[in-house]
Amino acid sequence: MVNNSKVYDPFDAYSIALKKIEESGIIPTKQRRVLAKILFKKGNRHISAEDLYDEVKQEDRKISMATIYNTLKQFTILGLIREIVVDKNKSLYDTNNEPHYHLYIEDEGKVHDIPTNNINLDLPSVPACLNLHNIDVIVRVRSVKDNKKS
Repeated sequence: MVNNSKVYDPFDAYSIALKKIEESGIIPTKQRRVLAKILFKKGNRHISAEDLYDEVKQEDRKISMATIYNTLKQFTILGLIREIVVDKNKSLYDTNNEPHYHLYIEDEGKVHDIPTNNINLDLPSVPACLNLHNIDVIVRVRSVKDNKKS
């Protein structure tokens, strides 16, 4: 049996991100390069701005939270990462750009990928003047003990 799944190469992901940044006309500042490297070196993952800030500090770098938020927004607009709004006060950023959905474990604050073939959607037809751009699905779960409180 042939395995056609891609092997994640963090150097390649980082190189692709830098190339896309440069092609967009955005200056690849030292802070953007550092953030791209930190984001992509650990493979596909979901990370908050605060967790990214902690990783920056662990590497003895000094990048402000404002710069982190602005860079995450720029990277999202460029299509390098996806923003997952898990509630009105929290977003996570996903480095996996392959089509997929998400399982959000509310009481743990963790997100896991769900392959698109694991969820069947019956979508309404889209008017001819519009293009379907994206589908975001977040399946929210909690542990049984938390369900009893609701």
